[in-house]
Amino acid sequence: IAAVAATMGTAVIADVSIAGNAKYEYFNDDYSGSTTDTNQTNTEVNLNIKGSNGDTKVVMDLEFNTHGTTSNANALDIEDLYMTTKVGMVDVKGGNYATGTSAIMGEIDEGSRATNKVTLSTTYNGVKFYAGNTGGSTATVGNTELSSAMFAGVSGKVAGWTLEAKKLNARDEAYKIAGEVSGLGIRLETKNAQTANSDVTFGQLDYTINDVALTYAFLDVDNTDSLVTETDSAIFAVENGGKPTARDNKQISAKGTIAGNTVTVKSGSIDKGISATKDLDYAQVAVSRALAAGSTLALTYTDKDHSATEDRETFEIDLSVKF
Repeated sequence: IAAVAATMGTAVIADVSIAGNAKYEYFNDDYSGSTTDTNQTNTEVNLNIKGSNGDTKVVMDLEFNTHGTTSNANALDIEDLYMTTKVGMVDVKGGNYATGTSAIMGEIDEGSRATNKVTLSTTYNGVKFYAGNTGGSTATVGNTELSSAMFAGVSGKVAGWTLEAKKLNARDEAYKIAGEVSGLGIRLETKNAQTANSDVTFGQLDYTINDVALTYAFLDVDNTDSLVTETDSAIFAVENGGKPTARDNKQISAKGTIAGNTVTVKSGSIDKGISATKDLDYAQVAVSRALAAGSTLALTYTDKDHSATEDRETFEIDLSVKF
C-alpha cells in the first residue's frame, strides 16, 4: 500500500511546480533641502505556483512583503491568478494577470492587473492573431466590460523585423516595429489616440562596442495629463508615471562588466517632470554581483531632482535569491 501511494503521489506532484525569489532591501533617502531624510527596509518573498493537466495550466503568483502601511504590513498579495488552455487551435488565457514592459505599449501604459481578463490567440503561417478584454477595475470586481475594454492585435516577422498592430480600445491604436541593422537594435512603438494631443511614442536604440552595451531611450509625449502611466519601467531609471506634468523623457545608458561586477550607468531628463516650468534631471549608477552563496547583491545610487529647490539622493542595497 505504501509503495502504491508513493507512486501515486509522485505522479501528482510531477504536475505541480513551485518557484520564486526573495529579497531584503535597504533604502536611504538624503534630501538637499528641508525634507527629512529617511531610512527604510523591506523584506519581500514571491512564490510562483504552477499546476498542469495536459494542455491546461493554472498559475498563481503570491507576494509576501513588509512594506505595507501599519494596517496592511506583512501583507499577502495575490498578484497573478489565471488559467491557460487550448480550444482547438486557439490558446485561451483567463483570470487576473498583468502585461509586461517588453510587450507593445509596455513602457507607456501601466500593465495593471484587473479581474476577469481574457485573451484568445492563435498562430497561422507564423503570424499571431489575438483578441480579448482588459477585465474590470477593482471598483467593479466581478464585472467584465465587453465594449471599450476590448482589444485585438496581430504580430509577425517580416524580413527579420517584428511588426505588431494592436487596437487598444474603442478609440486608440498602437503600432510596433523592432529589429536590428548592422548590430544596431531598434525598437519603436507609438500610441495613436483619437483624443487630440494624446499621442505617445517610445523608442530605443541599442549598440554594443567593446563589450559595453550602449542604449538611448526616449518617450515623445504630445501633451501632459499623465499620458504615460508606466511606473515600473525596465529601461528608464526614473519613469514618467505618477508625474502629472511630465512630457518627454530622454535617457542614455551604458552597461558592462568590471572585475566580475555588472555596472550600469544611466543619465536622463524628463521635460516638465517637476512642474510646468521645471524639468526633472536624474542620474543612476547600479552595481550587481552574484555571490557564492547563490544570492545576488545589488547596490544602486540615484540622484534626481525632487522639487524646484532640492535634490533627492537614494542609496539602495538589495540582497536577493532565486529558488
